[in-house]
Amino acid sequence: MDMIVILLGLVILLVLTLKKVPVVFAALVSVVFIAAFSNVPVVATVTGDYMAGFANFIKSSWLMLMLGAVLSKLMDVTGAARAIATFIINKLGVKRAIPAIVIAGGLLTYGGVSAMVACFALYPITLAIFRKADLPRYLIPEDIGSGIFTWVTMLPGNPSVSNVIPNTYLGTTPMAAPVVGIVSGGVTLVLILLYLNYEVQKAKRKGISFEADEETNRVLAKADEMESKGSLPHPLAAVLPIICIAIVLNAFNMDISVALLAGILLCAVLFYKNITGVSQMVSDSISSAAVTAINASAIVGIGGVIKVVPGFQKIVDFVLDFSQSGGNPLIIFGIATTLLCGLNASGMGGLSTTLSVLAEPFMAMGVNPEIMHRIGVIASVGLDSLPHSGGIVAVLAISGISYKEGYKYMFMTTVVITLIALVVALALGNIMYPLA
Repeated sequence: MDMIVILLGLVILLVLTLKKVPVVFAALVSVVFIAAFSNVPVVATVTGDYMAGFANFIKSSWLMLMLGAVLSKLMDVTGAARAIATFIINKLGVKRAIPAIVIAGGLLTYGGVSAMVACFALYPITLAIFRKADLPRYLIPEDIGSGIFTWVTMLPGNPSVSNVIPNTYLGTTPMAAPVVGIVSGGVTLVLILLYLNYEVQKAKRKGISFEADEETNRVLAKADEMESKGSLPHPLAAVLPIICIAIVLNAFNMDISVALLAGILLCAVLFYKNITGVSQMVSDSISSAAVTAINASAIVGIGGVIKVVPGFQKIVDFVLDFSQSGGNPLIIFGIATTLLCGLNASGMGGLSTTLSVLAEPFMAMGVNPEIMHRIGVIASVGLDSLPHSGGIVAVLAISGISYKEGYKYMFMTTVVITLIALVVALALGNIMYPLA
């Protein structure tokens, strides 16, 4: 029963958000339900565990979200985003331009740019491409999220935390089981592009076109004017702020907030002639960041509650008991990891939990640590994108798209397709790395 309560609580969250109930309220209802039917003090749970998770996310992410929003807005109003979008479309055409965003997002994150920063950087570019292609905005989160959350995370050498965590438990390196990682990432990318093309074609058949709010249309109109006058930045100059962020973040090992600030300053210096209404721009950026931070915190806080109710430990115990069932250990490890990642709404959290318990006994069974590393990373990419994922709610908020409008498309690419890739990885892993 305790396990069912947690699942029902997450279903309530999804249903309410799909009904366009504000995320903050929907999350609170979900928390109250889980606490009430888990026989834990409701008020103490809401004011304690829930608000602790809420506040911790704000504390750790506010500066990044605020500066990321300023960078995104600046790239937009200076025409830098339009310059990049126009270059991509002119060189690749509309049909290839949209898949290019998926690939660009992956390359940014593989280069060490955090997922949230990549999202802020890509959103104005993607918005401009969708406007030129006259495609519906509800596909923007899918386009961006598919690039930064999925296929690239599976690749060997990826600098993400999820690809580093197994090193501690398994004695491996980020390059572990490279063939399995490359094949799984490749399969994921191909399926995502096929699905994205399917949704694009379906939207065209239905006559669904690009729509935007008044503020977005105003910004896009300004970019139109700059493009018609030939005052857009050169595309090579337009990407320099993004490159600057990656260099400051990785080469100089600076805090993400410092890297974003460096990108903002470079953008302002390079394209100062195109900057107008600075006060309004900063105000709009901070407002956007505040909405994103609060919505994401509301969702992340649910994870803090789930971890303290009795049902969570029962689910963990069930998963771990399942690991001793005598079945294929690699398959069991993959299933256990993805289930715990789903409960935690975190690939890192679920992967750490699974490895801390299963790493040693499974290696003792003869499971190669290299393939366990790669399967763990791939498995961590699937169910971590359920509705209570902070990353999902942040991408939707940054894109200005509601759960009802955008989540089902993200679910297909970040959950369904990544689970298919896990099946491929498990099959290939058992062939290439048989039990010792």
